[in-house]
Amino acid sequence: MIKLKELLKESYAWERKFGEKLPTLGSVMKQHQESKTIKPKDILIEKKELGGALINKIERLTGVNNHNEARLELAKQMKLKNLVKAYEALMVLHDMFNQMNELMHAREKLDKDLFKQAKKMYSDYDAIEGVF
Repeated sequence: MIKLKELLKESYAWERKFGEKLPTLGSVMKQHQESKTIKPKDILIEKKELGGALINKIERLTGVNNHNEARLELAKQMKLKNLVKAYEALMVLHDMFNQMNELMHAREKLDKDLFKQAKKMYSDYDAIEGVF
């Protein structure tokens, strides 16, 4: 990861003249993105924790074999509107047909996206993955 202090040194150490504005983070990022030295995936984002209470709630839902509801709860906590709608639709289809075997392929595709984003967002991802 590239540190902000190093970015500022590289970008503005010798280019800034007396009386010019000080650089902002946005201008530094824009300049480096244009020069392709920083890729958007290299930007550091601090991970947060989901928390024990919500992990326990998800564990209880999977314990009573309500896996779709558990995934829906995680998507709601992550504020992923499209995945929330998709899991709700999957639950409606499950209730309608009373069979999950044929819907498993769809849920696996949704899970891949959900867990990929959860891994990026939460520092306690291993605990989250363990309850599923």
